[in-house]
Amino acid sequence: MKKLIFLLFLPFLGLSQKNVFLRLTPVFNAQSFQTQTVYTGNNGQEVFLDHFKYYVGDVTLIHDGGQVLTLGETVYLIDETNYTVYLGAQAVNNIEQVNFLIGVPKRFNTQTGALAQDISTYDATNALSFQSPSMYWGWSSGYMHMIAGGEADGNNDNVPESYFELHNLGNNNQQMVTNTNVIQTNSNVTQIDLNFECHIDRWLNGINLATLGILHGETGLNLSAMQNVNTQVVFDQSATAGVAQVSQAAVQFSSQQGAIQCTWFGQKSETEIILLDQSGRQIRKQTLGNSAGQFTWISLNPGMYFIQYADQQGKEQSQQVLVF
Repeated sequence: MKKLIFLLFLPFLGLSQKNVFLRLTPVFNAQSFQTQTVYTGNNGQEVFLDHFKYYVGDVTLIHDGGQVLTLGETVYLIDETNYTVYLGAQAVNNIEQVNFLIGVPKRFNTQTGALAQDISTYDATNALSFQSPSMYWGWSSGYMHMIAGGEADGNNDNVPESYFELHNLGNNNQQMVTNTNVIQTNSNVTQIDLNFECHIDRWLNGINLATLGILHGETGLNLSAMQNVNTQVVFDQSATAGVAQVSQAAVQFSSQQGAIQCTWFGQKSETEIILLDQSGRQIRKQTLGNSAGQFTWISLNPGMYFIQYADQQGKEQSQQVLVF
């Protein structure tokens, strides 16, 4: 019996704790995506977006010979500046497959969900709390899995002028993304990065944005957009996915209601982060340890804030963050 128990636990031996990050870098036609930038869509239509957000949940890692690690307790909100998800310190070495749900899982989404709660009861830092623009359509309809808004060229002059908003609802429209043969980046001995690209042009493929107007719903073009997640392969890994990318965005900040969240990765030394109000008065300070992690400054009044820190090359960095 003792020998049998040893064999059962043998696969878990040698697994060290690693900080695991899932990075979903937005791109448009293979170009780095930014809001307020004009791109050519798959239908040849010029378009720019002033916002693009979506939810991710039910992350599952298949690792080290088929072991399953389910991280279903957290729902993440992704946008064009906050696209790195910290999955925590996990006992993994080699990740073979990554699964994640696009949209809010059913158990959180509507009043019929087993873990659903009134949006006003969530802490302001929770992704399921109030957002701007709103990501919530009501207790019975649930959350918007993805929203996009901007302007598209409707008169063929190559200048976007027709405003549109796309709001995807539906308690059956969530899409599970499965990525096998995953390429992981071993940034250092304590960190694993999973670098994916989110192809926004593919996500909006087949939709005439110039005639869309403001469209809320769970059928028609909204359904088509959510189905595009898999039929158009919106999420994939590039040939350089295994190359460390920490020098480009080692520290990221995202604004939430009454809060600012900081995610960092690939730090080679400690970094001091200072938060200033509009008058230049220091109101918060946080020291980031080396490697990776995440923290949130809470109970902030609405307004513009300034963040200052020195990057890993010693260059002073400054960033503005608007808290609503």
